[in-house]
Amino acid sequence: MSRTMTSPAERKIVREALGPAPGFREDFEQSYGDGGAENVLVRGENLVAMQRLLAGGFAGRFRCIYLDPPYNSGRRFPEYDDALSPDAWRTMMAERLEVARALLCDSGTLVVEIDDTELGSLETGLNAVFGRAQRLATVTLVRSAATGHKAINRGLVNVTDFLLLYAKDRSLWRGNALVRPRASYDRAYSSWLENHRESRARWRIVPLRSHIRALLGRAPSLDEVARYALEHAEQVVRFAQPRYDAVSLEARALIDRSLREPDQVLALARPGRKDLVLRGGNRILFLSDKVANVEGRRVLVEPLTNLWDDIPFQGIAREGGVRFIRNKKPERLLERILALATEPGEWVLDAFLGSGTTAAVALKMGRRWVGIESGPQVDTMCIPRLRRVVDGADPTGITRTAGWAGGGGFHVWT
Repeated sequence: MSRTMTSPAERKIVREALGPAPGFREDFEQSYGDGGAENVLVRGENLVAMQRLLAGGFAGRFRCIYLDPPYNSGRRFPEYDDALSPDAWRTMMAERLEVARALLCDSGTLVVEIDDTELGSLETGLNAVFGRAQRLATVTLVRSAATGHKAINRGLVNVTDFLLLYAKDRSLWRGNALVRPRASYDRAYSSWLENHRESRARWRIVPLRSHIRALLGRAPSLDEVARYALEHAEQVVRFAQPRYDAVSLEARALIDRSLREPDQVLALARPGRKDLVLRGGNRILFLSDKVANVEGRRVLVEPLTNLWDDIPFQGIAREGGVRFIRNKKPERLLERILALATEPGEWVLDAFLGSGTTAAVALKMGRRWVGIESGPQVDTMCIPRLRRVVDGADPTGITRTAGWAGGGGFHVWT
């Protein structure tokens, strides 16, 4: 049962009032949850469905489109055919990329996941449709380790996928700055600011290990240094040489002065940014700027790069309550993509929905979504999975970190 306050009859009335977009009809028996929800699961061939969405009022609606197409591995699976000729695969993708561009809003992001089989062809196709200048990044996604049967093959062991990120209009594109936990302590933060509450002119900076040694009466281990630094991050600093050619004339003048007065701590106020603080020509950086609360823990973080090796693909076989052996994606991967490219309430499209991961994550993150799938997994995976999410009966994936307790709903269009 759905955890909404309306009865099935009331939900049907609401859905009939909303109505599907032109070219679609609603399957009222399969639609589920809050009848006023705008989310849509489309059962059908994705190119036709995307074209109908485009003609039916969805042009320029989506802030993020995620595509996880067949990789053209040369194999055939029960769920889909992954053995097209190279020309047929390129044509298939080009048709869908053209429509995807028209469905994106002007500040939107297209994310396409692929392995190295058709990586070159895909990038060529994206450049042709979106323009090379609209490429945002190519992310290397580590999805497995060099173990098991793959490791006995001759040659290099393939352990990566790739995410190709393109903007519809890079001048209008706006993404969110994300961080990730550091794997280890950054030893460059090796200095201790003894009197951080006093004026900068009076600051005294000593080696961090010496400070901790004086407290313990012995030399600290690296783990002890890391724990202490994290607990007192507001007083732990490092020195870094500023990029002289990348700062303002005012900042250059202060750097020059700092070199002439190496014992003085100098600062330049920068509206909307942290002050530029210098000593001896070097910037003073605080460890506290690298600390964040992640899942209730205080941890060191670093800016997200184009190498994602921290999202486990192992152990997700039953995530969402569905078992999809081939090419299932972790909810944490889609969580990161949507956090990077969207805000709550914005629209997301997945035209190769598979087992329903993107739709499940979008629900839990408060995004509106359209997912398209034509295979039998619509009935065996997508709909049951999404019903559990609506009911708050899916404890897996990002449920806990997203604070998801159920709600919402979705329409099923054919």
